[in-house]
Amino acid sequence: MVSRNIALNPDTSDISSYDLIGFGCPVMGFRPTFSMKDFISSLPLHLEKPAFIFTTYAGVHANTFWMFAEKIKSRGLTVIAYDRFRGEVSWPIARAIGLIINRSQPDERTLPHLTRFAKRIATLAKNTKGSPPTTPVTIPFKRLNLFYYLSLMVYPDRLRIIMGTKGVNKNKCTHCGCCKKYCPVGAITLTPYPSFTTSCNGCWGCYNICPEGAITTIVGTLGRYMAKAYLLNSEKDPHPLQKT
Repeated sequence: MVSRNIALNPDTSDISSYDLIGFGCPVMGFRPTFSMKDFISSLPLHLEKPAFIFTTYAGVHANTFWMFAEKIKSRGLTVIAYDRFRGEVSWPIARAIGLIINRSQPDERTLPHLTRFAKRIATLAKNTKGSPPTTPVTIPFKRLNLFYYLSLMVYPDRLRIIMGTKGVNKNKCTHCGCCKKYCPVGAITLTPYPSFTTSCNGCWGCYNICPEGAITTIVGTLGRYMAKAYLLNSEKDPHPLQKT
């Protein structure tokens, strides 16, 4: 089994060698992330492989699975399993007003659910090895879900507007490059401080993962989701942003 961060390693030249391919991303704007959508679009056609999908979400899931699966099917893949896992909301605007949904998740409460899904995928991987794609799983489309229609109006430029103008506190920035390294769309350059191109899709990733809290936007320094920064910079102070 091989795992891949599509922001750091988008190469797909070896994808035909896999027996079962998994795709996972957060729900963003009631839909799969734009970076995942673009990554799937870069895959070769007619893959004829089985696949599974999973998402993390805090609020409304809407028709994310259906949209996710339809995109994957367009490359010739057959979706045979899917699941979703709750996570603490990372959207800074919600956090800034104190709306912290699923606080501290994932945690030990997530383990039974995650274990069941992992065992299911292990069984599927064993059963599909060297075999043609199996029957696709049925993913319902919720026609009356209002949030699905809202998701159709979500675009990167609109999400950038919601973020507001991004800034960099040069007194805090250490030029570590974490923001550039993990930007899912390559929208950040270091000169030597971070600068942002119009490729930004408004995911707030750089804002949340900066270990020093140096990137600011419409909510200033409020509402940061610090868990990711800690995981990516475990050698640093576990809670550096609490000092800001």
